[in-house]
Amino acid sequence: MQWILKLERIDETGVLQSRTIGHIERPELASEADLGLTHEGGKYLIRQIQAEVTCDQVQAFIAKARICSSCDRARPIKDHRRRKIDTIFGHLRLHAPRYEDCRCGASNAASPVGALFPHRSTPELRYLQAKLGSVYSYRQAATILNEFLPDIGSFNPATTRNRVMAVGKVIEEEIQAEIATRPLAEKPVEQMTVGIDGAFVRAASSKNQRRHFEIVLGKIEPLEQSSKVFAAVRDLDAHARERVRSALRTAGRGPTTRLTVLSDGEDAMRLMAGQWLNGQVEHRLDWFHLRRRMEWLGRSLSWTIDYADPDSQTLQATYQRSLHSVRRNLWHHGRSRHGRWLIALSHLGAQILSHHNATHDAGGDPARIREAYKRFQDLERYTRGNIRSLMDYGRAWHHGEPISTAHIESTVNQIINHRMCKKRQMRWSRWGAQMMLHVRTAYLNGNLERVCGLSRPNAMILTNAAMLKAI
Repeated sequence: MQWILKLERIDETGVLQSRTIGHIERPELASEADLGLTHEGGKYLIRQIQAEVTCDQVQAFIAKARICSSCDRARPIKDHRRRKIDTIFGHLRLHAPRYEDCRCGASNAASPVGALFPHRSTPELRYLQAKLGSVYSYRQAATILNEFLPDIGSFNPATTRNRVMAVGKVIEEEIQAEIATRPLAEKPVEQMTVGIDGAFVRAASSKNQRRHFEIVLGKIEPLEQSSKVFAAVRDLDAHARERVRSALRTAGRGPTTRLTVLSDGEDAMRLMAGQWLNGQVEHRLDWFHLRRRMEWLGRSLSWTIDYADPDSQTLQATYQRSLHSVRRNLWHHGRSRHGRWLIALSHLGAQILSHHNATHDAGGDPARIREAYKRFQDLERYTRGNIRSLMDYGRAWHHGEPISTAHIESTVNQIINHRMCKKRQMRWSRWGAQMMLHVRTAYLNGNLERVCGLSRPNAMILTNAAMLKAI
């Protein structure tokens, strides 16, 4: 069975032009493999249609561009050249003539096609390569594009990386321009919650750099608005702090916005909340990490008990009550001026020391008890170091206020682990990592299409109401 595929074009004067762009030959339907077009055949036809459509578009464009915008006279042709353009459906070699200056002295583009395509690619292709390159490795992204789209030669790891980095540089230029002007938010929000965390990425081999470098990232949740994510390499340059502040201003932070910062309570994160995020900032220690440390201590205490001892059940119950008292007082009275949780914590420490002394006097091995006491001291230092960041977690939870950064852990997976660490074992330069973070955050925030210059409302209309009615 054979088909002839024709493409009809109606020009501006209403004249219909038709041309044959391909022949399709398929066997009669004898098996499921004979149904419809093949994958390779479909890619070939799409590439032919793309070539014909773009040829007509370029011819019409250069005919109009030749006319001087000032005196309406045709400019003399200087020479004829070809311009290589990568599109999502094929690699094109477009006719790109160069024109001489008009005699009237008006300023016009010498090469209109070159001025129209400075990147030598279409926005849709750049968006697709940046999107896949920020999710998969460059080689895997190129393989996916080669598998499903017509092969255009630019679907290789090097070109994919270059275009991802180019998109990242565009975003960096926008951020630097925002930092230089520091515009006020058009509609500043009253309340904003920011969860921050840090992660380490393997650095590229260098004599002057450490094996790993830190990335500061977080999630911005403005009141009654969609959330945004941000990420910055901490020691890339002196603008890391300004990049974070720029992300907050872009999300709607104004001079009077009340900012609530949730972190895991580590010294670096606590200092960053005070020094980087200036203004009306309230730092809160998240319940997720606090409870996890208490769970670690509970497991360590259970390993210290000799269950062959007749008093083991009593000792286990005592530890459970004391640890539950610490957890309950931290949950309900984290900011209590009476320090209830401090009393409960001190009581638990005294019980551990008493258990240690009793085991030592009985000739037993208190090594596990000493390990449990180290866990206790770690919890004590952690809570005392964040004493000003504790809160009444129970009251805040009942009022719907955020008390945990558990969702920030998923943000770490989305931005870093799936692309730069656990899923993709790669080494990164600080600059390359920052460019990748720009693309990743733009994709997650829904801004990648705008950065790549892709405008969805101008999409091609494939059919009209009359054709649908006829079908």
